[in-house]
Amino acid sequence: MKIRTLRLLAKEGTKNVYKNKLMSFASLATILATLFVLGLVLLIIVNVTTNLEAKKQDLQVKFYLRVDATRLEEEEVALFIEQSRASGVVAEYQYESREQAYENAKKDLKYEALMEGLTPENFAVGYFVTLTNPNDSDQFIARLKLFSGVDSQWITYPKQELERISGMVRVFNYVALFVIAVLMVISILLISNTIRLTVFARRKEIEIMKYVGANDWFIRFPFIIEGMLIGLLGALLSHLLTSQAYGWIKDGLNTLFNSIKISGLQLVEFGELSIRILVVNVLFGVTIGIIGSFMSVKKHLNV
Repeated sequence: MKIRTLRLLAKEGTKNVYKNKLMSFASLATILATLFVLGLVLLIIVNVTTNLEAKKQDLQVKFYLRVDATRLEEEEVALFIEQSRASGVVAEYQYESREQAYENAKKDLKYEALMEGLTPENFAVGYFVTLTNPNDSDQFIARLKLFSGVDSQWITYPKQELERISGMVRVFNYVALFVIAVLMVISILLISNTIRLTVFARRKEIEIMKYVGANDWFIRFPFIIEGMLIGLLGALLSHLLTSQAYGWIKDGLNTLFNSIKISGLQLVEFGELSIRILVVNVLFGVTIGIIGSFMSVKKHLNV
C-alpha cells in the first residue's frame, strides 16, 4: 500500500471519530472505565507488594557476643560487620554496648531487685543487623558462627516470618496476574462489542466498498486508525482520572491509618509510578482499540 494511500486512510479514520460522535463516545467510555479499573488494580498491586517487601527489609539478625569475649574478639566482629556493610551485604546496623544493654535491662525489668548486684560487665555486646537482601540471612549467620567471640546461642532471625512474607508476595503476584488477565479479556470483549455497533451502523458503506473492488485492508485500515485514536484518548483521560482518584484514596487512607494509629504502612506516591502507569494505559488502550476494530470489521468483509 502506497504512503499516499495510507495518509488518505489515516485521515479518513480520524474524521470518522468525529463523524460518528455517539458511537465514538460509547467506545471511549468503555475504554476509559476499563483502563481506570486497570490503573487502580495496578496501584493496589504495587502498594501491597511494596509494603510486604518493606516488611522483609525490617527483619533483623540479632546476635550477642560472649560476656567474656576479649577486646580482640570484639574488634574482629566489628571489622566483619563494617566490611559487610562496605560490600553491600549489610544495609545498616545498630551497636549495643554493655552499658546500653545494662540500661535497657533496667528499663525492661519490672522488679528492680532482679538487677541487684549486676553491673554493665555482666552484660554482652549486641548487634542488630539489617541485611540488604533478607534471603542472605542463612549465609550471613553461618559466617557469624565462625567467630569465637560470638555466642551462637544468641543469634536470632525471624526466618519463619521471612518465609511467610515471601509466600504472601508470591501468592499475591499470581492473583494479580490472574486479575489483570481477566480484565484484559473482559475489556477486549466489551470494546469489541461497542466498536461492532459502530461498524454495524456503517455496514452498507463497507459492502459498497467491497462491491467496487476495495481490498480488505483498504476497508479495515480507517477503522483500525479510529480504534487506535479512541484507545489513545481513553488512555490519556483514564490516566488523569486515575491520578485524581488515587490522590483522594491515598489521603483518605492516610487519615484512617493515623486515626487508628497504624504505623509502618506507606502508600506509594503517584508521581513515582506516573510514567509507568501512563505507558501501560497507552499500550493497553491502543492495543485493545486495534484488536476490537479488527475483530469487528472482519465479519462484514465477507460479502
